[in-house]
Amino acid sequence: MLKRFITAAMTAALLSALALCAGCGATGVGAGSLAGSSSAATASQASEHEVDVVLTGGSGRASIESPAKVAVAEDGSMTLTVVWSSSNYDKMVVDGVEYLPVNESGNSTFEIPVASLDEDFPVQAETTAMSTPHLIDYTISFEASAEDDTAEGPTTVQVANFHNADLGNGWKAVRSMPLQYAKCFTVDYYDGGYKLFCLSDGGRYLTVPKGAEVPSGLASDIAVIQQPLSDVYLVASDTMCLFDALGALDCITVSGISKDNWYIPAAEKAMESGAMVYGGKYNTPDYELLLGKGVKLAVESTMINHTPAVREKLIELGIPVFTEMSSYESEPLGRTEWVKCYGAMLDMEDKAQQLFDEQVAQVGGIDSADTGKTVAFFYINSNGAAVVRKPGDYITKMIEQAGGHYVFDELSEGEGSTSSVTLEMERFYALGKDADVIIYNASIDGSVSKLADLVQKNALLGDFKAVRNGDVWVTSENMYQQMMQTGRIIADFNAAVTGSGADTLYVSKLK
Repeated sequence: MLKRFITAAMTAALLSALALCAGCGATGVGAGSLAGSSSAATASQASEHEVDVVLTGGSGRASIESPAKVAVAEDGSMTLTVVWSSSNYDKMVVDGVEYLPVNESGNSTFEIPVASLDEDFPVQAETTAMSTPHLIDYTISFEASAEDDTAEGPTTVQVANFHNADLGNGWKAVRSMPLQYAKCFTVDYYDGGYKLFCLSDGGRYLTVPKGAEVPSGLASDIAVIQQPLSDVYLVASDTMCLFDALGALDCITVSGISKDNWYIPAAEKAMESGAMVYGGKYNTPDYELLLGKGVKLAVESTMINHTPAVREKLIELGIPVFTEMSSYESEPLGRTEWVKCYGAMLDMEDKAQQLFDEQVAQVGGIDSADTGKTVAFFYINSNGAAVVRKPGDYITKMIEQAGGHYVFDELSEGEGSTSSVTLEMERFYALGKDADVIIYNASIDGSVSKLADLVQKNALLGDFKAVRNGDVWVTSENMYQQMMQTGRIIADFNAAVTGSGADTLYVSKLK
């Protein structure tokens, strides 16, 4: 079971974002940046971010909006905006200091100081909903909306019009790679076998053919990757399947994922044999090991943006950092199309195109006719709240391509800066109780193996239509590491939605 909570690294990332923001004006520092001000913060506020929050304590009927805004001032102090589920709160108490609402109408809203995002945060709030005001103890927990190590970091910027084929030395691209679904990378080709990769976070990388010279006059923002590609430190876990499908797993000599957390047999075998060794997570790499192994490239998920100091250290050691952006692709086949990105790095474009075309054909062969059935896809986190995908996310589109309707489609696509939304149980119940089919996300929470396990998490789940009808499915633990099985996963979702009885590999029915 993979659970991710905000750690000191995330707190540090918010603070380091101030440096990234310097000189950016109104642009902000990432996908979660917002304009605005906070009464509890000073006028020197530098940026705002969003974090997922969960409220516990009291009667369990109250909730607060999640994600919540965190304003970070230039001096490092942080202010949390708390929006309650009712208008009946007239004050909050933090460390003995009282704070009044900052709004005059609507649900009670407070701006309170928070010292750290590392620990549960005790607060008190006074409600006037009873005959006399009552001061109630609550705890606010900060939770990262990460499905795994491929989740997006809080300071990852999506750059509009990121494709920039100008190398800075006058060279002109002779052609560009045609892309069918992917929106977060481009590949341009130049005479002599040189290739430029542009990513949607603004990163640019030039591959230099074996035996060729690094071009002079390159723009300073372009990182150079020497071919043939080898000795890779791979941290983006969902990328391993792409190298595996290309038959290029031997390029990866260091893994940022431990052997026990791989669900790709070839990766497990490589680690057992010592051909691939564990080099530490994204935030704690073993620099000495990386240098000893002669690592030439680090392929990171956007979690690296939690720890900019690590990125800087890798670059300082001469290891280019390629931040994989496939988690930002909204189309399922857009994620799969990243096999063409790595195929180009490996000079295996034809093989990559063949693999991609096979998945496109498989998806095209699925009966995606509208079944009229609604589907709830979620997991229950350690605080007892439900974590669901936002509408428009690739998982919800896979459900639609399988013939289902995502039951949480009334949630706003812009609700928070991450791909998931954390819902307090009462709201989750109201939105999801009538779903025809439940697909429980065991890639995150592997503790559910039978219906009784699910209901044990919260008795309200026993009232869900899908639970009463026995139409509850659970994903396999390895689903997120299988970008090259997009067609099969959608076909399995289709079997769950239609009840066709077809054999499934990535979902199974609970009993």
